[in-house]
Amino acid sequence: MLAVRHLKPGCVYLLHSEDAAESKGPAQRLKRFFDNSSLVPKGATRLEPISDSNFDTIERQLDELQRREQLPLNECVVNFTGGNKLMATAAFRWAARHARAFYLERRNQLTWFAAPDGKMVTRAEQLDGGLADGLDPVALLRCQLDASEIQRPGQTLILNDAGRGLARDDLLGRLQNGADARPWLQVTGEADREAKQGDALEFAVAAALLRLGVNRIQRSLRLKAKSSMGAGTRLPHAEIDLLFTWNGRLWLVDCKDRMRAEDLAVSLKRMLPQLSPPATQLLERIRTELSISQTKVMKEDLLAVREAGGLLGNVVCVRKAELPEEVVQFARHNHIAVVQKRELVSGLRSLLHPDRPAKGSDLADLAEYFRR
Repeated sequence: MLAVRHLKPGCVYLLHSEDAAESKGPAQRLKRFFDNSSLVPKGATRLEPISDSNFDTIERQLDELQRREQLPLNECVVNFTGGNKLMATAAFRWAARHARAFYLERRNQLTWFAAPDGKMVTRAEQLDGGLADGLDPVALLRCQLDASEIQRPGQTLILNDAGRGLARDDLLGRLQNGADARPWLQVTGEADREAKQGDALEFAVAAALLRLGVNRIQRSLRLKAKSSMGAGTRLPHAEIDLLFTWNGRLWLVDCKDRMRAEDLAVSLKRMLPQLSPPATQLLERIRTELSISQTKVMKEDLLAVREAGGLLGNVVCVRKAELPEEVVQFARHNHIAVVQKRELVSGLRSLLHPDRPAKGSDLADLAEYFRR
């Protein structure tokens, strides 16, 4: 999508194998996205099956495609970033011989390849990740999902006039101090009718992200599983708290605004009168069991949001409670960012703007963190 947004082609051919899960299905979803967007002229995105196991056949099929469609070779470029290694290598060699090829690195670097006289020539250019910031995050998520589908797209959140009218640091400071974010948000769409404990944190995170530069945020999406016959089930199996696009990536945010389950047992112990040794042992066992259960739930949550985020998706978990060390290590190993509620603004800012020079207040917050 980044490459198409950058190059603005008149026609896109999606080369795919017959593997439904890894190639054909994703190509079909990508075609629907391009057909419903303005990135490619209407009807100019086409599916083109090719071999995934025969090198010579792939090159011959590309020859046939070029002749059949009467494509001027000097106007053709081949994106060989996807596909298995055999497909990518064959497509690259064909394009280097006859046209041009490019590869998009994860850091949004576009490298071009051409061999007009038999000698390979390369050049690189940096793509602006912000090219995709205006794309619909729900449409992008539909391209990503395979075993699931969107049951409810949720609410669209943007800053209203009052939110845009406040100075950035003023609004962010109020959010960090616990102010209700809803007066600064324009909300459209549907979510749960009954208010939930975590709603306030979700709105606060959304408002902070919007004031830090995100265009729009989708809140409270629900996913349901597809059946083997193509009809989806009625019951949702997962909910995405917040979803948005930023810097060429799809971002998912999971929010939890409650104390740790094991802390409930500790609080109960403080409230009860002097306990007998057996009762104390039982309460300690309950605390341990709650801790194990909560850790398991956290890991399941992290895996669920990571699955929806995709290979290049960014996943952020915002938590009120301190996470157990094993969960923090699990998140770090899976490239999932964890932001504590008490450091909401600075944590989100560092994720969205990692190369921003540190301010004095940032260094003071960091020093205070290490003192704690």
